[in-house]
Amino acid sequence: MKGINISNILQIVALLFLIIIGYMIFDSGSQWKFIKSELEKTRQQLELSKDTLAKTKANLKLSMEDLNKMNLQKNIIKGERDSLLLHFKRKNAKDWESLQGIKDSISDITIELNTNRSLLDSLFGL
Repeated sequence: MKGINISNILQIVALLFLIIIGYMIFDSGSQWKFIKSELEKTRQQLELSKDTLAKTKANLKLSMEDLNKMNLQKNIIKGERDSLLLHFKRKNAKDWESLQGIKDSISDITIELNTNRSLLDSLFGL
């Protein structure tokens, strides 16, 4: 009887192990489904992040190109401004020289007029 009891006990224990293993297999199957769904969500988020990164990279490249264009335009405008200032200074310098020439001739004429007046005053006694 002892052999039958031990055999029955071993069968019951084996049956319990099979039930536990079966439960774990079915339970782990639902966990695998959960893990798979989470991995799929993560993969989708990773793809979205890759797309966002690629778009951001492209936008950054375009922004850098725009910045370079604006710097070139700024340099062109600075060059034009400097050219206009130089032209204005040259024109003013020419006008200044003309103005100085006119002032000198006016001074000469004034001196000549004063000399002539003093001669007339001395001749006519005025």
